Amino acid sequence: MATARRERYRKQTREEAKAVALAQLAESGTAGISVNAIAKAMGMTGPALYRYFASRDELLTELITDTYRDLAETLAQAVADAAPTDRFRAMARALRDWAKRQPDRYLLIYGTPVPGYHAPPETAEIAAGMMRTIVDACSAVGDADGATAHGATAGPGQQPLTELEAELARHLEGVRSWVPGEEPGGELKGRALRTWTRLHGVISLDVQGQFTGMGFDPSVLFEAEIDALVRGG
Repeated sequence: MATARRERYRKQTREEAKAVALAQLAESGTAGISVNAIAKAMGMTGPALYRYFASRDELLTELITDTYRDLAETLAQAVADAAPTDRFRAMARALRDWAKRQPDRYLLIYGTPVPGYHAPPETAEIAAGMMRTIVDACSAVGDADGATAHGATAGPGQQPLTELEAELARHLEGVRSWVPGEEPGGELKGRALRTWTRLHGVISLDVQGQFTGMGFDPSVLFEAEIDALVRGG
């Protein structure tokens, strides 16, 4: 019983420390995360909190891993709840909605890298799982494997590949796998990669307030980008 109580207390303390760290993140970014400051906010000493997190990097790893997992689960759930023909749009919208709800966590994993910090392999595995979700969502848009060369017949809603798109597809055929499960073809890899970069491009600018003062609604731009991706544009 005593061991169980200690484990519960340890878990509660770690969760409280992470919540305080997220508040610091929202206030001053990753540079503001301090184990000693977290301990003070919790009514503890720095050395006492170091019994729960051996270093600031260990705490950052927990925050980053939790964030990746939360986003991965959000995207997977959005796809699971949508009809097959709507999965791509559901995935894209879930990604933006998640980022807009918690921009600090979004920038923690997609913003400026933390100087001197090296993420563990586990985060790369979770990120690869998210890319699998994107690949699968892209495969539901037209016949992704039917257009592998310039002028090839694409699936419904998909335009024939341009020369540069075909070159990218051929290039990605020889690149090591960066998604778990069945290896996608080069065209599908290329489409997923372009989707990932274009969606994150709009979201990152939006989250950082780069559209402020431009006089338009970023959500309309995002929907237009989704539509272009669905059409193969």
